[in-house]
Amino acid sequence: METIKNVINVLYIAKDENGFHFAISDGNKIELSEEGIWLINGAKGIAKIPHLSSFTAGVIMILVILFIVYNFVNSRTGRAVMAIRDNRIAAESVGINITKFKLMAFTISAAIAGAGGVLYAHNLSTLTANTNNFGYNMSIMILVFVVLGGMGSFRGSIIAAVILTLLPEVLRGLKDYRMLIYSIVLIVMMLFNWAPKCIEMRPRIAAKFKKPAKKEAA
Repeated sequence: METIKNVINVLYIAKDENGFHFAISDGNKIELSEEGIWLINGAKGIAKIPHLSSFTAGVIMILVILFIVYNFVNSRTGRAVMAIRDNRIAAESVGINITKFKLMAFTISAAIAGAGGVLYAHNLSTLTANTNNFGYNMSIMILVFVVLGGMGSFRGSIIAAVILTLLPEVLRGLKDYRMLIYSIVLIVMMLFNWAPKCIEMRPRIAAKFKKPAKKEAA
């Protein structure tokens, strides 16, 4: 992440009637005509991006990606990828091409991340490679969504992403106590998902909620 950010901050790309122009570290070396436009302007980033993102576009993208990923996981290829994840040696012993399926999983993941990045860029309109947009905290937060929601769980990852994104905004009025409560919620979610005792208690908790529903139906 830091390497990519540093490269983008010194990269200059422009376009005019003569074609594309590239420069590293010094954008003044590019002789751009009056009708030319900057595609990447060093530390200033990418500007004048059309504001095309909306809540509806985000929901549609999530549904499309869930459809693609869900069908991929339940396909023959997806089962091979999960076998590699669970036990690489055992998967290789039954003839699964480790390199092929790892590369396939990486490519699909990169394509999905790129689609999300496009939507994010069209929401900001001006995209700069700084710590506010693409910092260490952002990388950790995305990892927390997956880990707390449960590795390999579609429902858990979505619930964790929604809760952990909305919670800071809901608690904004508490000022000094906002991050304290946020940290407590993170710890509780981590214990509920990963602590052995909590994992044993989850079926019993789910059964308590199911019993009243069955009685009402009767």
